Amino acid sequence: MKRILILFVLISSLMGYEVTIKSIQNDKISVDKYVKKGVSGIVLCPYENKNIICAKATLFGTEGKLSVYDSLENNSFAIPVAIPKPGDKIILAKNYNRIMIIAPNQQSYLKAKELFKNKTLISPDIFATFLDENPTKSDFINFAKKMDIGLYAFVLDKIYLVDSYSFYAIKEFSAEKNYKYTEPFFVTYPNFHIEGNVFSKVKNLFKQSIGLYAKYYKSLIKE
Repeated sequence: MKRILILFVLISSLMGYEVTIKSIQNDKISVDKYVKKGVSGIVLCPYENKNIICAKATLFGTEGKLSVYDSLENNSFAIPVAIPKPGDKIILAKNYNRIMIIAPNQQSYLKAKELFKNKTLISPDIFATFLDENPTKSDFINFAKKMDIGLYAFVLDKIYLVDSYSFYAIKEFSAEKNYKYTEPFFVTYPNFHIEGNVFSKVKNLFKQSIGLYAKYYKSLIKE
């Protein structure tokens, strides 16, 4: 008999804030508080006197959408039968203290790093090792699952703080215009290079147009 994977949640250990589900219609929900468009979180369902993670949710004001929680996939375990219902809680922005910066050059990276100095910063060097082509939205989302990243900070014409699951920009900061672009994004390791991957194939593409770097990443972000 397969062991049931129960994701026990210690509420006190989670970052973020809580809202309550008021109604559910298929994968659409309404909640009891207004939430910034694009903020995502986890749904907690009661299961054998414990709270377990039973779904993901992305909120848009007082409305939202449910999706399957797949951040801890393991084929060796069965998923408990727990379905979200009115009254269940959603913990939002729980990993928003973990950020990865995508910047065009060292100067921009360091300025953004100072802006988020009170957060846990994940090195873009690690992300680079997972790539073998132009970084896609799916690449970013899957990497965020592996590293528990809550937000990406894209340094473009502005600094866009982007939810790592919904890919909505939840906040924007002003940024100095800096038109010197490196590779597809700045990495902190000197002379970082992986033959055949995005850092060798896309570098020249970005240099063909001064605005292509920003245009590409802005195309991934929802506003």
